Amino acid sequence: MYTINRAPKDQRGVILNCKLCSHSVNVNEFNEKLGCARTQAAQAMLKHVHNQHSKGPTGRPMAQTMERWY
Repeated sequence: MYTINRAPKDQRGVILNCKLCSHSVNVNEFNEKLGCARTQAAQAMLKHVHNQHSKGPTGRPMAQTMERWY
């Protein structure tokens, strides 16, 4: 749904880019006082993908290594 890239050296941080269009979200745009900025950026990107491209998450969010424990 999106890719995660490091920002250029003149801009610090991480950038999330939509795979389906040119939309991007910079993690530095979010307030750390409201929680993890990277989590906020990921939620914003997932909201964009859902609203603009009518796509929801695929698969289960639980990691495969955790699934092996059951």
